[in-house]
Amino acid sequence: MTTSGVWSPSNAGFEMKRKTSFSMLDNSVRRPMPAAAKPGGEEKMAKLWKLMEHYEPNDQDSIKKSFARHLEYSLACTRFNFRMQDAYRAAGFALRDRLVESLNDTEAHYREKDVKRGYYLSAEYLIGRHMQNAIANLDLERPFREAFMDLGIQLEELLSQEADPALGNGGLGRLAACFLDSMATMSLPCWGYGIRYSYGMFKQQIENGRQVEQPDFWIGDGCPFEIPRPDVTYPIRFYGHVEEAEVNGQKLSRWVGGEIVQAMAYDNPIPGFDTFNTNNLRLWRACPSKEFDLDAYNSAQFSNAIDQRRRAEDLSAVLYPDDTTYEGKELRLRQQYFFVSASLQDVLRDFIKRPSYQWSELPEKVAVQMNDTHPTIAVAEMMRLLVDVQQMDWYEAWDLTRKCLNYTNHTVMPEALEKWPVEMMERILPRHVQIIGEINWVWIGQLIERYGDGPIIQALSIFEEGETKKIRMGNLAIVGSNKVNGVAAIHTEIIKKETFPEFYCWCCDNGEPNKIVNMTNGVTPRRWIHCANPALSGIFTKYLGSQKWLTDLTLLKEMLQHKEDPKLHAEWMAMKRRCKAKLADWLQETMDLQIDQEALIDIQSQDSKRTLLSQPGRCDGVSMLRSQC
Repeated sequence: MTTSGVWSPSNAGFEMKRKTSFSMLDNSVRRPMPAAAKPGGEEKMAKLWKLMEHYEPNDQDSIKKSFARHLEYSLACTRFNFRMQDAYRAAGFALRDRLVESLNDTEAHYREKDVKRGYYLSAEYLIGRHMQNAIANLDLERPFREAFMDLGIQLEELLSQEADPALGNGGLGRLAACFLDSMATMSLPCWGYGIRYSYGMFKQQIENGRQVEQPDFWIGDGCPFEIPRPDVTYPIRFYGHVEEAEVNGQKLSRWVGGEIVQAMAYDNPIPGFDTFNTNNLRLWRACPSKEFDLDAYNSAQFSNAIDQRRRAEDLSAVLYPDDTTYEGKELRLRQQYFFVSASLQDVLRDFIKRPSYQWSELPEKVAVQMNDTHPTIAVAEMMRLLVDVQQMDWYEAWDLTRKCLNYTNHTVMPEALEKWPVEMMERILPRHVQIIGEINWVWIGQLIERYGDGPIIQALSIFEEGETKKIRMGNLAIVGSNKVNGVAAIHTEIIKKETFPEFYCWCCDNGEPNKIVNMTNGVTPRRWIHCANPALSGIFTKYLGSQKWLTDLTLLKEMLQHKEDPKLHAEWMAMKRRCKAKLADWLQETMDLQIDQEALIDIQSQDSKRTLLSQPGRCDGVSMLRSQC
């Protein structure tokens, strides 16, 4: 899926620390003209492009001017009256200006080259703070630091003001975030899609030695890096019923009635490291299709007047609402369908924008990755959009769907795979239950033809029979996907042999042994070393001679050549002491806890994932140290 040539400014042949450094862009560097804006277009567009053909300069004076402009004109603050939070937001807007230039130019390049696009669907993204990571990836740390130092502001003061976007909870979300960073760094034309949660999971506080959980309203002060897109909205239907009709001898199904909410896009630029390419994370916020029911209000039904708004906003309010109740389960299902439908509508709209598009080319231009079972309703939704909306033949649509969709499995426990009661889904998504039923009918027919009517049929069926009939989303994902992957080698083997052994048997018998594959992701060293511990990053760069290790961690093994170097030992210990001093300052400020900086501080211990088993070893280590004192 690599591009035929990564976009870059035509005269970027500077002597740089990195081959692509935004710090060297100035007024002499012209932006590439989009194909639609090349000479011969309308005169007014040519004049507008003339005003936009140069990049925002990245010297200190230009950064200070951008900051001051946003402080006054974007935030209506004055030089005599602004908070550090205002300074952070103005700095964020100044940085976003540069990200938007790169995002727009990258998108124009992708369109001009007509590349295959990847779309990553995930219910959560644990992306971390934007500013420091963006500054590091764009190689703008020095000009930004020096510009704000000249204004009497430390860069660290600005960074500390940023709220961590509460869009994820754990490994699933962090994996998704690392993928986005890696894909941007590798210049792969891939976007992420998810939900713009208002409250995320929770904010942890320690009161009287106990953990207290509070809603994390992370967007309270606004996020300067997100771009609201009221021009990008899609209708999302729930409930209602299905009507059958015949048009020109063709049987058509129409999903009508029910409730409609609007999905509004918020774009978040994701810059790559050592590349001029910037990709996008598009998040959806739920909005009512009808803002206010005036008739209900005038009839003194005040709560009903805003009920539609409340129900819509519930969809993007909280990550993983409590599903111990029927209402909670229903909200989760509606939430998952909400972002999947909006994302697939956006994907197909982008495909249709291509000149002289042919539906047969869809798998050559579109690859959709479903991160775990949360987005797997995409199988049925893609079919609905192709069959009902685009009026495509069922079997042609099914062939395209299976070639475009892919599924990442995160759990090896069959009982942890999502299953939805048929009764619930029929009420919320009636057309999708019909589609899943037809998919299963064809699928079961193929199985019986090969295996006969035996126990394997029930194991492979999308529907689970029982007191409460359910739809197995994991089975639906595998049946409707081109590739299925685990997230570690041992995990993938367990999927084949224990979680989905019957599916793996079918794949082998059907000549598709490589349908279930392993895809292990790494971690991004840009965030977790370079940003998290700049001193350690500096040591690696100094002794390895370049920053190439930031995109190839295997180069770190070359540090072994210096393992006996006393200078390295001294620098290493000095770095660790500085980090421990920072931790001590943080503990003092946030918890009023004083610690001895000479104390041995170990890693966090949790009561899950067997980390408690490490405690005896730590106790033994403490005993050994005490015996040597």
